Amino acid sequence: MDKLMNRSWVMKIIALLLAFMLYLSVNLDDGASSSNKILNRSSSANTGVETLTDVPVQVSYNEKNRIVRGVPDTVIMTLEGPKNILAQTKLQKDYQAYIDLDNLSLGQHRVKVQYRNISDNLNVVVKPDIVNVTIEERDSKQFSVEASYDKNKVKNGYEAGEATVSPRAVTVTGASSQLDQVAYVKAIIDLDNASKTVTKQATVVALDKNLNKLNVTVQPETVNVTIPVRNISKKVPIDVIQEGTPGDGVNITKLEPKTDTVKIIGPSDSLEKIDKIDNIPVDVTGITKSKDIKVNVPVPDGIDSVSPKQITVHVEVDKQGDEKDAEETDASAAETKSFKNLPVSLTGQSSKYTYELLSPTSVDADVKGPKSDLDKLTKSGISLSANVGNLSAGEHTVPIIINSPDSVTSTLSTKQAKVRVTAKKQSGTNDEQTDKETSGSTSDKETKPDTGTGSGTNPGTGNSGDSADKPSEETDTPEDNTDTPTDSTETGDDSSNQSDENSTPVDGQTDNTSGN
Repeated sequence: MDKLMNRSWVMKIIALLLAFMLYLSVNLDDGASSSNKILNRSSSANTGVETLTDVPVQVSYNEKNRIVRGVPDTVIMTLEGPKNILAQTKLQKDYQAYIDLDNLSLGQHRVKVQYRNISDNLNVVVKPDIVNVTIEERDSKQFSVEASYDKNKVKNGYEAGEATVSPRAVTVTGASSQLDQVAYVKAIIDLDNASKTVTKQATVVALDKNLNKLNVTVQPETVNVTIPVRNISKKVPIDVIQEGTPGDGVNITKLEPKTDTVKIIGPSDSLEKIDKIDNIPVDVTGITKSKDIKVNVPVPDGIDSVSPKQITVHVEVDKQGDEKDAEETDASAAETKSFKNLPVSLTGQSSKYTYELLSPTSVDADVKGPKSDLDKLTKSGISLSANVGNLSAGEHTVPIIINSPDSVTSTLSTKQAKVRVTAKKQSGTNDEQTDKETSGSTSDKETKPDTGTGSGTNPGTGNSGDSADKPSEETDTPEDNTDTPTDSTETGDDSSNQSDENSTPVDGQTDNTSGN
């Protein structure tokens, strides 16, 4: 063998073989590379890219005992590969993004967002692919629920009381660190210009000391909240003073309001500061004879409204010398004129009732006064009315009020009217209807019948004596018969306002008389 290897021609053959093998090796690699390039160019036409947005992230951990924070709700996945596989993956929607935390301890961790149900032939990119999570022990605590509402958002003249919450306590569940941040657990209510008790279901939220909402679970999620809303008012006495100068030779001997008290409505703290409305000015400029004058009642500071808004003040005068003698002479020359079948109308009607005038439908009136005034007086210058503003359902007897010129006095053939009141069918609470019926019944019992003759709008009073003015006062302010004593603070619903409003037409009728 050694001898063979020492021969030159053998070595030449071996060298030739090695060179040939090297040549083949180089050419085969170039051919394979060219083939791969051709295949790649062919396959690129059949590949594509799909971007899947808002892919939910599922988290695997011990939900019973642990709380996980920092996991994103969704991720974005970009898929690249054969178009047919991309289309199939997108259509089936079996793909998932998930994070496995089962074997991790409490504390902070950087974990990879993984995916499944996606073909191995696809290249997948997840954003974000790494997330920072915190694993904490789950804990639960009980907290009292506080109703949160703005007391200033009730209707003017109303006041919101203390709220009641049911159930009073809720269970808050979350990470221990978050429960330590809970400063308030509130049920938020909007009163929205309320004028009656509000009862609502409110969602409960847990807040930190800066009123930021915490990511915790509350059970139950809602509670029932009841907030009482009541109308607040107070009756206070009034006092009037003279303003202006009367006519020549005339002295003012008396200023007597026909309403002793008025009702003020407003916040309770303002009501407590007011015990009286005094120095209400009565303008007597140029007055020459006794008469009734209508004056506005001022609204005190801090008060929302006053009821009634106007009062009637009787002004008594004393004339001197010839003027007094002339007046007495005119009074002695008074005549009487009769008017037959004057119709009776109803005033102060409520939309919640229907009203029927049972009897009488018309009344005769004897009018006494100066001949010059009686000659000008016609049937159209006299009107009769019955105020039904305070009446509840049922049959009632109410005084008949006459409107006639101030210079005459009138006597009615019938001084009272019988009225039937029927409630319309309508929605509303039984409590509201009971309150109205109680108020109406009380007013009906305390209304006094007309007992004599009267001037202007004051039936059956005549022109002499203070005692004759009393029925007129009751007619002018029927609401006073059912109100609580002076200076007492009142609460109630809207029916009390209806009573006050219904009393106003009576004052309005007196005003018409005074104008004449």
